[in-house]
Amino acid sequence: MRHTAMRTFGAVLSAATLTLSLAGCGSGTESLDPQTTSAPDVTLFGGCTADDPALDRAEVVAEANIDGVAARNEIAYVPADSDGPCANALFTTFDGEPSAVPLGEAGIDTGSVQVVQLRGTERQLLLVRGEPHPRGGYEVHLFGGTDDEIGEVLADGHPVVGFVATDGGGAPATATCTDAGGIATVTATTHEPPGVILAWDVHRSTYRLRGNRAVLVSSEQIRDAAADPLLRKEMPALFDPDDYFEDCLVS
Repeated sequence: MRHTAMRTFGAVLSAATLTLSLAGCGSGTESLDPQTTSAPDVTLFGGCTADDPALDRAEVVAEANIDGVAARNEIAYVPADSDGPCANALFTTFDGEPSAVPLGEAGIDTGSVQVVQLRGTERQLLLVRGEPHPRGGYEVHLFGGTDDEIGEVLADGHPVVGFVATDGGGAPATATCTDAGGIATVTATTHEPPGVILAWDVHRSTYRLRGNRAVLVSSEQIRDAAADPLLRKEMPALFDPDDYFEDCLVS
């Protein structure tokens, strides 16, 4: 995943606004109004506005075509420990218009931000990990764009992936892209009744995307009473937290 070093959301927004201003000029003799090249004072969420000084220091952490409509979006992050109402949020622009999504209380690991390329479409999603949890693990979130707004991809109001345990105590799980342009989660539960060897039942849930809403298409059991050693050999991605969406990540 390529990060754009030393580029801030303030610069992105000013450049986007300048581009719109130039596009609106009828001839080369028209001069630009300086006011049109500055970030507009619009409310993004809560008390956060597009001209907040924190955005001038927000580093661009990814470039992705999150709405699948036009060019890639440059997406910036204001850290959780920043002062002011814009802290701990993602920011981008759509045709020069700013949009943002707050991330709640916990911050994110900016070094782990990756881009997911959905199959059969130009649309991409942003894969974001939360800060490491003391017990070993982190929250995994997907973000996309729809109707000129950036937001989290949710299934029934909840993150599609959620918490990923890295301490070895979690159930096997992973997530992939589907050939139909959607996403799928694969999760395992302990087979009942328990036997001499630990065994798993494996389920696959497939979702289509309607904007930032993940709609369940199908849910099926794909393995029954799979012995743990055999499952580790045949489906190693279930046991590797780093393999989420490995089949469709943009390098």
